Amino acid sequence: MARWFLVRHGETDWNIEGRAQGQTDTPLNETGRLQAQRVGLRLAGIDFAAIYASDLPRVTETASPIVTGRALSIQTLPALREKRYGEWEGLSYKEVEARYPDLFKRLFQEDIHFAPPDGESDADVYERVAAATDRLKAVHCGDDNVLIVAHGGSLRAMMVKLLKMPAEYMWRFKLANGSLSVVSLYEDGGVTLDLLNDTHHLGGSVE
Repeated sequence: MARWFLVRHGETDWNIEGRAQGQTDTPLNETGRLQAQRVGLRLAGIDFAAIYASDLPRVTETASPIVTGRALSIQTLPALREKRYGEWEGLSYKEVEARYPDLFKRLFQEDIHFAPPDGESDADVYERVAAATDRLKAVHCGDDNVLIVAHGGSLRAMMVKLLKMPAEYMWRFKLANGSLSVVSLYEDGGVTLDLLNDTHHLGGSVE
């Protein structure tokens, strides 16, 4: 049985401000850096066969404390990036709603083929993350513990792929900044979601 530990990156100022981050290079804020440290402490006793991360800075910065003291390096995968929001990146969702009222409504209708202007659709995100997931499954087919640090969107896509759920269900999972989820993959093809959006390691001051 392989166990995949899925960690969403720590908090950024744009998370607090409700802005579409997408693939913009936004750093962790003070709370996010503390969350990353606490995730590292939470996972300190687990031996990982590999650690994979999106190559965006807020993710590699989150993964860094987890790698500290281990004989492992972070393997960055651009396929694990967040959804690209195109013209909407950097705008608050209130600004998007004001400027693109009709398009904004479609964002929440589970239409996986809808994409913001010059951005990606959920189907695009699912396709690239699903392909990366299949590659990782082929490499880690035994009893490996695998850590994957990424974004809310890409981790949701990975979860529905692993759980053999429709791509339309991507946004039915809540994943907080610094949260931990765990999926077990069995040799007979079975999959179980063992932990979802766990944040108890963060403490009340940073949730």
